[in-house]
Amino acid sequence: MSLISIVMPAYNAQHTIIQSIESILKQTHTQWELLVTDDNSTDGTKDIILNYAAKDDRIKYYLNHGVSGAWSARNNSLKYISGEYVAFLDSDDTWEPSKLVLQLEAMVENGVYASHTAYNRVDSVGAFLGFKKAKKLVTYKDMLKGNQIGNLTGIYSVSKLGVVMQEPIGHEDYDMWLRILTQTDSVGVSSPLANYRVHTNSLSANKFKAAIWHFKILKKQKFISPINIWYYFMCYFINAIKSRV
Repeated sequence: MSLISIVMPAYNAQHTIIQSIESILKQTHTQWELLVTDDNSTDGTKDIILNYAAKDDRIKYYLNHGVSGAWSARNNSLKYISGEYVAFLDSDDTWEPSKLVLQLEAMVENGVYASHTAYNRVDSVGAFLGFKKAKKLVTYKDMLKGNQIGNLTGIYSVSKLGVVMQEPIGHEDYDMWLRILTQTDSVGVSSPLANYRVHTNSLSANKFKAAIWHFKILKKQKFISPINIWYYFMCYFINAIKSRV
């Protein structure tokens, strides 16, 4: 059974992280390690993590000594992974019990080294807001047109692709998955196997900032021409409008 390293950044998450960790403990795939990096929380987050770690040695606590931010905390956890695969779950999101098992099966069956799933969008108290479908197969070119992998659903093979760190570029998850998809396609699982908590004041809710970040990421791609940068940006812009209608 393959070991999966689960990367979790945490900052002042005492009201949500218990649900996140419990959803990992309920996974039917039991060969995992959870590496939580605390981004210098000022609430009870540290105590909660240490309490779980004392009961289950698969759970490990780290303190982020670098620049603050979720990307930095994720990178800190990535330095310590020992699994064949790596998956991501933020400290306010949750997984369904069969998530890891179904994704491992999908990757093996399709001969690819990454996977993503559909997911539910929920509000701050967990009420259902909407559903995000998963494309059956996502390629690098598909991702250039817009982000089609929810980070909380993504898994990739470290043993085949190596560790891919995140960069402080805004939309660092999207940038990371683009780099992963230069090496492999990602197979999608159609069932909603994760629950993404939507915060109205989050950075991702600022559509203008998101568009700027997206354009900057496209500009740094080595595999597309300057003309195609604008083509893919227009695809992103159109898709963003469609998603709001």
